[in-house]
Amino acid sequence: MILLSLLQNAEAISSCRDRGRLPGILLRAVVTLLGSGADVGIFSREPQAELVLRAFSGPTIMESAVSLWPELLEDVLNDGKILTRDIGGRSCGAMMLQSSELSTEQMMLAYDITESNTANQDIAQKIACLVRMYGNQIKLLDYSELDTLTRLLNRKTFDETFDRLLTSSEVDDAADSFDDRRDHLDEGSPAWLCVIDIDHFKRVNDSFGHLFGDEVLLRMGELMRRTFRGGDRLFRFGGEEFVVILNAADEALASVSFNRFRTSVEKHEFPQVGTVTCSIGFTAVTTMDAPTDVVGRADEALYYAKEHGRNQVCCYERLVAESKIAKPMAAEAPVEDDFDIDALFG
Repeated sequence: MILLSLLQNAEAISSCRDRGRLPGILLRAVVTLLGSGADVGIFSREPQAELVLRAFSGPTIMESAVSLWPELLEDVLNDGKILTRDIGGRSCGAMMLQSSELSTEQMMLAYDITESNTANQDIAQKIACLVRMYGNQIKLLDYSELDTLTRLLNRKTFDETFDRLLTSSEVDDAADSFDDRRDHLDEGSPAWLCVIDIDHFKRVNDSFGHLFGDEVLLRMGELMRRTFRGGDRLFRFGGEEFVVILNAADEALASVSFNRFRTSVEKHEFPQVGTVTCSIGFTAVTTMDAPTDVVGRADEALYYAKEHGRNQVCCYERLVAESKIAKPMAAEAPVEDDFDIDALFG
């Protein structure tokens, strides 16, 4: 029976496409192996920050997290091996989880069993196997969902996961309760989507060559990761176009975030090319929006920014309210990835 449960949990890990649910599925698998009397926790830590207990199970979990695990967790290495010790009469173990390229944090799993026995080493190896399976799934998701050049999320991922990005995943089991808000937008705050387009990018490629053009795209991805928060969703749509989805309490705060990025691009010194600017159009997002509709509105605002001087941020709703643009009567055909928007405006 335990073997069947383990196989079912292993299947759940290997088939999960939602990064936010993966740690919870791993937690459930370890609890299935150890039993409900064991304490199990998943911790995260940003660079130079304290450990945070993000998911847990067990009758004495807080005692374990405070008195048993801290020193053990400090000694865990990112070497794919599980660290085990007998502490206070309990058999404890901890292991580093595979990190995604989308995150700068470390994640670790820790557990303890009340009684030490000779079978504990076998149990530790089973847990290590589950953790490595989790890591393989993270690497597969990175491989399939990230743009090969910038390592931002790709267009295919946006189309496939738009609805999931706007609402928290529904869980089908109380044990699958790990809710990583960095992989789902905050339901308590409005969501905003912006489309970013590099100004005169075709001129960069024509003047300096595609090698330096690719370097500009790489630097754009790096600037996006530095400027936006860890929970904001960053995509490369293709060519010189990027998309960001973030939470902000209102239009003004969203505009501040997007202008902060626009300024960071303008001030950055790009190798050989020098100064590069970008134009940004953004719009509010609701859970009722279809991907094509929300991107289309942001594109309308982007077109306005391009027509009126470039290197600026424009909000679709504000432009409509000020009668500077009209709401489209019908959806237009999608723009090809390599379409040069600057060509429209000279």
